[in-house]
Amino acid sequence: MTAPARVSGRIRAGAAVMSAVLVLLAAALVVLFGISDAGAALLGVLGWLVALAARLPALASAGRLHDPDRSRTILAATSAVTDEVARLALVLVVAGGYIPALWAGFGWALAELVFVLAAHLARFSRPVGRRAAEQLRSEGGFVSTHPAHGGVRGITTTAFHLGASLLLATGSWWVLVTASAHVAVNLAFARGARRRLVAVQVFGAVVSAALLAAGLIASDLR
Repeated sequence: MTAPARVSGRIRAGAAVMSAVLVLLAAALVVLFGISDAGAALLGVLGWLVALAARLPALASAGRLHDPDRSRTILAATSAVTDEVARLALVLVVAGGYIPALWAGFGWALAELVFVLAAHLARFSRPVGRRAAEQLRSEGGFVSTHPAHGGVRGITTTAFHLGASLLLATGSWWVLVTASAHVAVNLAFARGARRRLVAVQVFGAVVSAALLAAGLIASDLR
């Protein structure tokens, strides 16, 4: 099996694991909170798309830099801030209440993970070019395509967005906390995933768990 085929196969397996994680998390939300507010998940998807569009100016500016590491750092920081501003608008304007905010956070995570998987499959389903190979190295190399990585990423990403959405539903000032946490996680992956992927994943998991715990406590959903 060729290297591109192996990478593609592992990413597909990771997609299956991540899909299973998302299905189980959705089922847990339904069991715990019912489906009356589940439509807010669609608003979460829309919120993520708005946040993605808000990143475009930063993406264009970073793309003009000759230093790839500096470009990734700038994009990681700015996208984290724009994401949290967009999330704050979503939670305060559209998804009123803790349960809708929880579902909106799930929709946000779902949109992000589907986009990332689709981008990876499109990039590595054909012979890997120089830019794609460099992107893979920046994300931790071949080990980052392991199916277990997909499962861990699905859990930590969803936990982060659930927690951030709940915190913002309790008060807009929490955006300072969620934005700082988002910047820290993004920068950790942008700067450290190439050489210390496992350590970066552990850091992301700890931050995500802390955000989710804080959100549950602040919203009294624990």
